[in-house]
Parts: sequence; structure tokens; C-alpha cells
Amino acid sequence: MTIMADASVTVVQTRPLLPRRPILHERTPDRPAPTEPRPHPAHPASSSDTAARQLLDVLYREHAPMVARVAARALCPHDRGLADDIAQDVWLDTWQHLLRGAELHAPADFLAMRARRRVIDHYRLAHVRREETVDYTDLARLIGDTA
Repeated sequence: MTIMADASVTVVQTRPLLPRRPILHERTPDRPAPTEPRPHPAHPASSSDTAARQLLDVLYREHAPMVARVAARALCPHDRGLADDIAQDVWLDTWQHLLRGAELHAPADFLAMRARRRVIDHYRLAHVRREETVDYTDLARLIGDTA
């Protein structure tokens, strides 16, 4: 039995082609390129950014030792190594506060309060509990190791 294939058979597509999905950032006639850069919606750019940067620089030069000292005093003695991390978080919070356009009437009090609250947040959000190491030789002696 011989099967012969007809070479003139064409394949008919039963489904229509799906529209091509545009590539991210691809500009088409219905999606033209923006004419001017737009600020990020969560952090709108303002002309006072340079003023906020200068104010933060002045605050840092005047109050950085105080922020680190307050953070170190609020931490437990075995966590004193975290004081620099806490202080860095305080300065980041302060920068974001200044970018929102808020004013500081008493900067030393504001920074000290932020440092104390950041330490409280650190302990509140800690998920890992500190455990003391156990010397198992003493435990075996207490139980009465028979080996």
C-alpha cells in the first residue's frame, strides 16, 4: 500500500493571531515618548531638594554625635554595636521627613526622639529571640551520664 502526499495542500489557520504585546518602554503612535521627564509619583521632585539637602548637612554636622550617643544609651549593653545602624536609620528618616517639606522647630529634640523610637522599633520588630548557649557536659553530669 502506497500513500502519496499531495504537495499542494495548504494549512489553514483556524485561530486569528493574537496582537503583539508591546515591549516595555517601546514607543508606538498610541504611546508616544513623554516630552519632559516626570517625577516619581511617590516622591515628587521639588525645588526645595537642595535646601533640604543643605539643612540635613548642617543637622548632621551639629547633631551626629548626639544621635549616636542617644541610640547607644537606649540599646541594651549587648546590642551597643547596633548604635551606628540605628543612627543611620534616624538620618534616613530625617531626610525623608525633610523631603516631605516638614519643618523642624527643635532639631535636637526631634533627632533624639527619633533615635529612641527607632531603638524601640528595633526591639519590637525583632523576630529572633536571643538564647544563651548551654554547656552539654554540665547537663550530662547533672543527668548522670552512664557512658
